[in-house]
Amino acid sequence: MSRPGAAASWLRMQLRAAAIVALVLEVPLLGRLARLLTATPQLERDESVAGVPTTIARPSRGGPWPTLIFLNGVTARGRAHPSVVRLAETLARLGFVVLVPDLPGLARGELTEATLAATIDVVVASLERSEVRGRRAGLVGVSIGVSLGLAAAEQPGLAERVTVVAGIAPYVDFASVVRLATTGFTLERGQPVRYTPPPFMGLVVARSLIAGLPASEARRRLLDELLLVPDDDPDPLALLRRLGEEQLAPDTAAVVALCANRSLEQFDRLYAALPGSLRAGVERLSPLAGAAALLAPVELATAPHDTYLPLSEMRALASKAANTHVRLTLTSALDHAVPSFSLASLGGLVRFDGWVVRVLQAAARR
Repeated sequence: MSRPGAAASWLRMQLRAAAIVALVLEVPLLGRLARLLTATPQLERDESVAGVPTTIARPSRGGPWPTLIFLNGVTARGRAHPSVVRLAETLARLGFVVLVPDLPGLARGELTEATLAATIDVVVASLERSEVRGRRAGLVGVSIGVSLGLAAAEQPGLAERVTVVAGIAPYVDFASVVRLATTGFTLERGQPVRYTPPPFMGLVVARSLIAGLPASEARRRLLDELLLVPDDDPDPLALLRRLGEEQLAPDTAAVVALCANRSLEQFDRLYAALPGSLRAGVERLSPLAGAAALLAPVELATAPHDTYLPLSEMRALASKAANTHVRLTLTSALDHAVPSFSLASLGGLVRFDGWVVRVLQAAARR
């Protein structure tokens, strides 16, 4: 039999989860009721945390509060994305202080070691703020943001201060993402499996790998040209295939050759030809490599068939995270990183609600 206190705590979290679903998904009537029953939070839209522009949402009174650091995926609007703003405000209405940094590169679709370093710096600086209860925080995000949160939570001195790492549809092995984006194949138990993500993934991979090269005129020119490619271009890497015949510096040529490649049989050879420093950076950006250092519970959610990543990508983390529990929730209420409300997917919405409850419970735990 469960203790009365535990049941009361679960009910409080369930009510909070219902409010989050109602407000973030803008469910008619329920969202309006949730606003009427909660106090308007304080919102600082332009603070600097470790030198990173950050939005901070705080409850209207009290403090210190349980804390969540929300990490975006790739979106041009960054922390100003309406769904992100609604989520931060909603969590603050429910008693959490929420920090939403604009991590360098993500708005442009560039994931580099500088992005991870800034993530770690923001987490360290956030934990020292007086409004943060117990100098501990949960790391929550979507897509690449969750991956950065996982990598940050593996750092010495941070692992024991993270209450939970949670989010929707992260990658865990960046090299696997490069293979998937360029060849359309993933590996499951060492065997190739066809999995075709949207072309935009290839554009993010190309921008990220080229941004990871040492500064040079060729690097700047390539990045500038890739930034002009529309996010919805059906063949965003055609530009790099045209560059294959140009004279490029060896390191730049290696990245271009890998990104232009479509052959699974050629992938390993081309990947091995990348500069050693770039391959080392890819590994540091891969939470799978350091998963044994994770101590906080990990709550991941994804669609049964995510448009970008296969389930094996997320399941691989559980096998390596020997010192914590990784739980994966499959729900039809998600389409990659975007939750949706539909009467036709009530079962999926119930599973999504359960995931939210568990995340809130872990984040609020003293």
